[in-house]
Amino acid sequence: MFHIKKSLFVSVLALLASGILIGPAGAGDVVLNINSGADSTVWFIAGEPSLVMNGFDLTPRNVQLPAAIDRVTLEVNTPVPGASIDVLIYEDGNGGSPIDARLVSQTQVEISQPGTFSYVFSSPIIINEPVVWVGFYLPVDFRFLADTSGSSVLTYWAWTPGGRFNVNDLSSAQIFGPADGSAPVNIDLNGKARITAEISSVGGSLDPNAPAVSGSGAIRQLPGSSDVDFSIMQPFTANECDTLYRDIDDLSITYRSSITVECKRLWAGYAPPSPSGYIRRQILYEITIFNDQGYVMTNWLPQKVTHCIEPNPEDVDVAVVGHAYGAPQTWEIRPTLRYGNLVCAEIGRSGLLSYFIPAGSTEQ
Repeated sequence: MFHIKKSLFVSVLALLASGILIGPAGAGDVVLNINSGADSTVWFIAGEPSLVMNGFDLTPRNVQLPAAIDRVTLEVNTPVPGASIDVLIYEDGNGGSPIDARLVSQTQVEISQPGTFSYVFSSPIIINEPVVWVGFYLPVDFRFLADTSGSSVLTYWAWTPGGRFNVNDLSSAQIFGPADGSAPVNIDLNGKARITAEISSVGGSLDPNAPAVSGSGAIRQLPGSSDVDFSIMQPFTANECDTLYRDIDDLSITYRSSITVECKRLWAGYAPPSPSGYIRRQILYEITIFNDQGYVMTNWLPQKVTHCIEPNPEDVDVAVVGHAYGAPQTWEIRPTLRYGNLVCAEIGRSGLLSYFIPAGSTEQ
């Protein structure tokens, strides 16, 4: 994991330190901030990883749509160095509860220092709806700051006891609601999480760095670095899985050969329904992770293992990796980087793998 993070994913899934900005220096015209006081309290993540996010109504701020978010911040008290954190942005067309908000961006980062963590996106995130939710999916023991003034109705928590939920669908979280002390969250921040974003109107223009495809898929493939050592990516040679690769350094160095990953090809009819905005293509893989005692590992790994899929040539320009897990299994589209004829993502537990193309990106 750490070897591949420093090579394969260094261009996009960057290792970030608190207060260090990665990416373009430009900032949005409007700062989205619902904090109103100078005093803070410390809140922490316990039990299982949890999503904490703030909601922002763009209309009273006179932000014209479409708009672009280029920077987000989180006030950190105590980080969990080495843990993977998802920065998530949702857009919401009807306001109120974000239970039906649509995911438009998912980025994996690491936070290693206390203070103001600031992340600048390599390409601005385009927003087309009047309400935006900006959140961080945080690991256990992570501590962040909350403003102690005003109501907490615009800070939401989400988690699933014993594991993770599908961030593509907020309704899949078993516990979901505002941080105002009401059920089912039953946590009162007595204020709001110190999460902000910077946004600017872009008129009718489109993100020039977005792939030239149509469709509603939120996560798009991004190009990877040109100087990657792919000798560490080893194909599975059994059970018709030879177009799926895993990072052998993750297994031998990060995990010191204490886990193994096996793959088998499944009948496509076993695949769960495709997520909205995507079409599943090619092979349906099932990967199973075993510990050094030979038992199947059903929980999330502390560090993810990089997997790469070789798509059909006609799909390679737009393919993204999907990971299905849970009961029932549902797909989560993973942040995906392309290297030559491979598309790669970080995978943290046993489940199904396949690749998807955004709906409308090619004639079917």
